[in-house]
Amino acid sequence: MIRALTSFVFFMSWLSVLAGSKDSVITVSLPDSMKAIGLLTTVSIQSIQGKKQLQAGVQLGGISVYLESHKSKREVVMEFPKSATVIASGLGVEIEKGEFTWNFDWKLKETYQLYIATASDSAENFTIYSGYIHFPETNKWKLIGSCEVAGKWGFQQSAGAFFTNSKKNKIEISREPLWIQKSIGWVALSATESKPPVLLPFSNIDSLDQSARDEQIIRQAMQSGKLESLKQIESVYYAILTEGTGAQVKVTDTLTVKYKGYLLTNGRVFDQTKTSPATFPLTRLIKGWQLALPACKVGGKIKIVIPSGQSYSIRTRGPKIPPNSVLVFEIEVVKAGG
Repeated sequence: MIRALTSFVFFMSWLSVLAGSKDSVITVSLPDSMKAIGLLTTVSIQSIQGKKQLQAGVQLGGISVYLESHKSKREVVMEFPKSATVIASGLGVEIEKGEFTWNFDWKLKETYQLYIATASDSAENFTIYSGYIHFPETNKWKLIGSCEVAGKWGFQQSAGAFFTNSKKNKIEISREPLWIQKSIGWVALSATESKPPVLLPFSNIDSLDQSARDEQIIRQAMQSGKLESLKQIESVYYAILTEGTGAQVKVTDTLTVKYKGYLLTNGRVFDQTKTSPATFPLTRLIKGWQLALPACKVGGKIKIVIPSGQSYSIRTRGPKIPPNSVLVFEIEVVKAGG
């Protein structure tokens, strides 16, 4: 571990001296003890000479996210294995085999955060990788894309940074140290960094357009018969499956429930109670639950259809919940109280 950190500190000093002279790809091995699940850095491209293809970005476990310039065109790109399965993409992002591309005219000397998040499933042996770009001036994120890589799970084993140059085509960059994300916080691959990044609120730059898309998906599911006719509370849809005989649920209640959660698109179950019900304060749950559960009484059963904006939005919440997912929950309220 000490050797890996020392190598990276040396790399950052070396990068500041030689940026603009030749290509650089530096990868740092990550020990299992680090429990790495994500990677974050800030990139600011100061100047570009020449019109050939130039890149600057980061890579985690073989997945890359970077800013690219080619002639007069600028893009944000996420590269992934061609064998991977695409499970989500940002609005306006083009998808090719092994690549997400977003045509974005990023500006010189402006700072952008590049972020790769992962979520693994050991039982089904796969990992989700999602790539994002952050705009500090608005504190909003954009999802570039998310893919599922089969046969690969667990903590990430390598992280790196890179830029491309040649004698006639040069890129000058200003790059912050890499931050490795763990389930319990962040670790800087630099001896000088002490203040960890804060990702919340994870605001989505495409939230309004995504909300309209989710609404259309839900309405089409009702029109096709995939969903029964549903009532609506704000943007959340629901149906009372069994009328309860107890008290009306309140947002301030602590609930004891049995439930099953699955994706609207393919019915994939991502969470459910099994032998025993679960208990938790309603205020700690996603907004969709808080909006719809007060329509149910104790002893009743409710189905809730939640658009992504009222659940996990573009976040990589878990291996079975892709970004921008419309979620369906079937919930039986066993008990409710203050």
